[in-house]
Amino acid sequence: MTSPKPIYALADSSLFFLGRPDGSSFLDEIAQRTGVKRPAIAYIGASNRDSLEVYHSLFESAIEGADLGEHRMVLSRPAQEDAKFLERAEIIVLAGGDVHLGWRVFEENGLKELIRRRFVEGVLLIGVSAGAVQLGIGDLAEDGCSVLPTFGLLPFYVGAHGEQEDWSFLRRVASLSGKRSHAIGIPRSGGIRYENGEIEILKGSLFEIVTDEGRSRESIIYPGRDRGMLS
Repeated sequence: MTSPKPIYALADSSLFFLGRPDGSSFLDEIAQRTGVKRPAIAYIGASNRDSLEVYHSLFESAIEGADLGEHRMVLSRPAQEDAKFLERAEIIVLAGGDVHLGWRVFEENGLKELIRRRFVEGVLLIGVSAGAVQLGIGDLAEDGCSVLPTFGLLPFYVGAHGEQEDWSFLRRVASLSGKRSHAIGIPRSGGIRYENGEIEILKGSLFEIVTDEGRSRESIIYPGRDRGMLS
């Protein structure tokens, strides 16, 4: 079995444009993490209704200078070529947009099972905004009174750019879990890498909620303080 690659959860697309002091970029790091010289990258736009504007303006423009291989936008109703590409891509990006819309598409077109399987096979996953939430345990359901279970590949709830609402949605999700839970809020322009049970902050700070038997504890996590997961 292939060792799982790290998972990246980003609040928005800004980290795609991040340069390093040594002249490299965030996307160069992503490419190196795959272990492939020029990795193929698949972008799934289900959560933003397959927006070509977002794909071209935010995604394609960001990867132009990176040392990546072939890239392709996979539509909500994948063509045969899209399905084949997903089977051989080394990186899969889950786009931002509407968490629930995207999740319904994943369930209807078989991408939910495919993404899980490709992760086990060693694909590197990047979730942007709604995509980051989907990689976590779940999101607030549309009724506002329950939790919508999602991939759970990140063993905690994820909130993205919710600081202006003081993370009210994330608090609500954590309170509805009904058991011990862990939730991480990623502010705008921020992101994390999750690997081997550890969270590494890529930029900014994080908002953390830990709930246990009806009690909750909130804290701010700053860079340099990597956190192990709750057992």
